[in-house]
Amino acid sequence: MAIRKLGLTGSEITLPSIAIALPVTVRKKVELAEMSDGSLMPAFFKEHKAWEIRFPKITKSELDDLITLRSYNQILRWQNNDESATWYDVAITDFIYNTKDYRSPTVYYFASMSLEEIN
Repeated sequence: MAIRKLGLTGSEITLPSIAIALPVTVRKKVELAEMSDGSLMPAFFKEHKAWEIRFPKITKSELDDLITLRSYNQILRWQNNDESATWYDVAITDFIYNTKDYRSPTVYYFASMSLEEIN
């Protein structure tokens, strides 16, 4: 079972073990600059990674932890042991949550978040 951690430097939390990390997306930033003769010159920048993590069945307490992480307006540290032991500087770019099953005596939640590496 993979261990995934996310949080502020020195206070990272272990994410719920049922987290599903979808394939890593590798993005390359390319910008085009128009030259004086009208031609376009590409500028290539360092690749960076992005992750989408889904939590299909979490408790209110686990959801509250994720909401707290989302509330930080600063760079977080991310480690996904499925991929490697490397720590990445990331930002949470998207966060969605909802109740999973209203009929169950225990209310569970669904959550999804997108992380993007900050270079």
